[in-house]
Amino acid sequence: MQKYIDRTFTVLRQSYFTHCCVFLTTLFITGAVVANNDVHNDDDPTSRDWCQRSFWETTTGKDVPEGWTFENGEIVLETPRKGGNIISKPLPPNFELQWQWKIDTRVNSGLKYRVRRFGKSQFNNNYLGLEYQIIDSKPTDTSLNSTAALYGMESPTEEKSLHPPGEWNTSKIIAVGNHVEHYLNGDLVTQAVTAGPEWDTKVALSKFHGCLEFGSPKDGDRFMLTDHGGRVSYRNFVFHAKDQPSESPPHLSGPFLANGSRNGWVDSTSIVIWTRTTKHPQMNLSGKPFITLTTKEAQALSKQNDPAVLLRKQLPDGASLDEMFGACPGATGRVRLSYFPKGRPNRIEHLSWVQTSAEHDYTAQWKLKDLKPNTKYCTIIEAQTEAGQAASVACGAFHTAPAQHTAAPLTFCVTTCHDFIRRDDDSNGHKIYRAMKRLNPHFVVHAGDIEYYDKPDPWAMTIELMRFKWGRIFALPNNRDFYSHTSTYFIKDDHDTLCNDSWPGQTYGSVSFAEGVHLFNDEQFPSRDPRYAHIRWGRDLEIWLLEGRDYRSPNTMPDGPEKTILGKKQKQWFVDSLQRSDAAFKLVLSPTPIVGPDRENKKDNHANAVFAWEGNELREVLSGISGVIVFCGDRHWQYASTDAKTSLWEFGCGPGSEKHQLGWKQGDVRPVHEFLRVAGGFLTGHLTYAAQTKTPSLEIQHRAVNGDVKSRFLFPRDFAKNNLKN
Repeated sequence: MQKYIDRTFTVLRQSYFTHCCVFLTTLFITGAVVANNDVHNDDDPTSRDWCQRSFWETTTGKDVPEGWTFENGEIVLETPRKGGNIISKPLPPNFELQWQWKIDTRVNSGLKYRVRRFGKSQFNNNYLGLEYQIIDSKPTDTSLNSTAALYGMESPTEEKSLHPPGEWNTSKIIAVGNHVEHYLNGDLVTQAVTAGPEWDTKVALSKFHGCLEFGSPKDGDRFMLTDHGGRVSYRNFVFHAKDQPSESPPHLSGPFLANGSRNGWVDSTSIVIWTRTTKHPQMNLSGKPFITLTTKEAQALSKQNDPAVLLRKQLPDGASLDEMFGACPGATGRVRLSYFPKGRPNRIEHLSWVQTSAEHDYTAQWKLKDLKPNTKYCTIIEAQTEAGQAASVACGAFHTAPAQHTAAPLTFCVTTCHDFIRRDDDSNGHKIYRAMKRLNPHFVVHAGDIEYYDKPDPWAMTIELMRFKWGRIFALPNNRDFYSHTSTYFIKDDHDTLCNDSWPGQTYGSVSFAEGVHLFNDEQFPSRDPRYAHIRWGRDLEIWLLEGRDYRSPNTMPDGPEKTILGKKQKQWFVDSLQRSDAAFKLVLSPTPIVGPDRENKKDNHANAVFAWEGNELREVLSGISGVIVFCGDRHWQYASTDAKTSLWEFGCGPGSEKHQLGWKQGDVRPVHEFLRVAGGFLTGHLTYAAQTKTPSLEIQHRAVNGDVKSRFLFPRDFAKNNLKN
């Protein structure tokens, strides 16, 4: 009897064990989704069967095509190129996933995770994500696109066990927080941290350039099975959801790139790129206020020449400049520029590393040559510690000019006159940059008075304070983002050279005019010698950038043929190059008015009586050359004028802040005015072509700071039958 009882219990135990094994095997083969140590009901999306067609959809939300088959617990891309990429329903972004796969020879495929859209500029808003690479590669292959690699980002180890095509392999991904691991046939072969400067740099230098927070966990993330043109099979998916870990932000010690990048002097084949290494990733928005001085007090202080005194008078007791509101101090480091045509990261070019130093305010510049005309380029600036450790990265872009004989539609903007203390978008900066960004201009001209040394908080009467102001205004997010991504021409004027109405030989506090010129021309902005140029933008548009400070006579000099703003050499170049040009539209970009009108008490530009001789000379010459239109900065109101004697057209863009309009009364319309608006804003130009004749026309618009159109002028004037003038 005891034997019978023992045998019976043995049979029952075996039967129970067999049933359990059958149950668990069935659960595994059918791809049941199991949460880690949790029980899910049938309505939980993580319980859906991975090997069922209904679990997947196309990237456009449609049913999975017949190119994919779902039979016997397997998913098979049976008809490559007709299945297409398929994505899962949204699943938890922190997980452990194990599955099996096999491929045919010469097949390239992959399983992607943390898949989402990154915007229209990123592969036309297609789904992108991290990828466990599956490809017919050698077991010893450690390239970024070999089996088990984190595709394009991290290589696998050499020691990996890879079964050949036609045989099943087992893979596993563990993705928890910012740490991901790839396993192949039981071995950990690839791992990465998807946050911090090293990761950000890898993303910036990869095909995923510009994808913000690429690889980080986000609610709504999906999985993707790819169709790259080869037969691949999957089975035995086991998914465990994981909790989001509490992770400390990566330790960042700098140097950083809080000023982003700037560029200048772009033509069809070259450009100059600028950057600066900084101590912090952002400006100091919780800093101390400066001691405010009245204009009278500042004028008295400007007679001093001791930098320590000039600084101390404006700082609270015991405070340093780095502690002040808006401070963006520099820091030593190494920087490297890389660039490639947009959409072609495989054609990336890496330049040499440059060491930054305090002597040059931690700035660096590169001149790029042999670029392709009419091409948008992406830029990546890497910053490292002096020991070579990755510290930060900044991405940017620019657009080269079309070749001379190319009839290419264009959009451009012109702005002037805005500073930090009169910004109109709080700590973001200036509203115009959001408005101009929406227009996506091919280039922008900043026609001077980018910042004001001779305005308060602080009055910049030392080199140190001047650098402080440049670091501060270009750390404003709107300003930094726009100039990092837009081809720009920077022209300087009096307030960003030294002080109001300044000329060579003067001083302001401890700074000489020559030092102010050097600071702008060679340190804080993309450099060029000389700082005047004409640049062709395709068949029908050419621009002239004038230098209005470096060569001028004193304002107090008696007027006559020897008195000049442009200087003899620049003026001769200007006239000769204009007369040689065959462009339909010849745009003159001047930091100060040539036509005006200006206020009668002003004594600094060609619209003033003190420079009447050269003003008359220029208006006479320019009006005799077809297609010339003048654009100017400096004035704090918007206008369009035609000179009474010569009919030369001039457009004033107005101040770039709605807090900065001044100097003219609304309604004071003079006979020369074609348009007047005493308000902040900017100018835009739109070069277009008639559909049939390809005849070019140029529409010039005054816009408000939010981008609203306030005037329209069409050139040539024969076309201009429906001008809108508000």
